[in-house]
Amino acid sequence: MRLVLDSDVLVHALRIPRNKELLEIHEKASAIFESCILKTNDLFLPSEIPIEVGAVLSKIIPQELAREGIEKLLLTAEEIYPFTSDALLNSIYSISSNIYFREALENALMFTKIKKNEDDRNVPGWKDSKTEAMIGGMDVLVLTYTQLKNCILVTNDWSLWYVARRTGITSCWLSGLIDEMVSEIADGEMIDLTIK
Repeated sequence: MRLVLDSDVLVHALRIPRNKELLEIHEKASAIFESCILKTNDLFLPSEIPIEVGAVLSKIIPQELAREGIEKLLLTAEEIYPFTSDALLNSIYSISSNIYFREALENALMFTKIKKNEDDRNVPGWKDSKTEAMIGGMDVLVLTYTQLKNCILVTNDWSLWYVARRTGITSCWLSGLIDEMVSEIADGEMIDLTIK
């Protein structure tokens, strides 16, 4: 499968938490990231994600370990768009980045704040206290890239997952995945993401 792993998933995958409550999330994220390392799944990333992951990792683990994690991430990704060390790809990306920009701008205007649909009350992670789901600018870029690449988004950000789901993007909320679903994703199997 073609996956976009959000920065929060990658940070959980690339560090072992001291807090035992985060260990389950780390194990889920690691299993999915490992499937990309093994090429069972293909990892596609907008360039914002490695930068965000690097910034977070460098604050919570030693710089050498953060650098190793980023290098592993860069070697694993099939594509990091729109930047690359390949000059030919950069020239192609400069042409297509205008499409990305325009789509992201449209998505920013339409989806950064959406009303929660009352029919979704059975959605995992639903909080009655919030009537809207809001996402930020980086999330818009991740959402748009996932849309354009026709990938599956894996995120631990509930609002991004919900907005992606509402806009028709196949997405998984890491905290809402049971172990069987994580195993199926790690094995490259498409899982049933229908909310019952």
